[in-house]
Amino acid sequence: MLHWQQAEGKRHAMVGLTPPPGGSFRALCGAEVTVRRTDILELGGHWFDPTCLACETAWLSGAGSPFRARTPGPR
Repeated sequence: MLHWQQAEGKRHAMVGLTPPPGGSFRALCGAEVTVRRTDILELGGHWFDPTCLACETAWLSGAGSPFRARTPGPR
């Protein structure tokens, strides 16, 4: 299941469990990012970083999303 995880200054979408501080993951946007302790809410981190636009676009374009990007049709 996809979820959001802060890493390297942005909130990225990822699959799987959040890695421990110092661990990395491949985000939905394709970037390999490393998680710091301050990126993990359960360890006292904060959620101030902006959402990665590429991850958000990929997430919303995914099958089954009621909010996915739509191509305008004929009027």
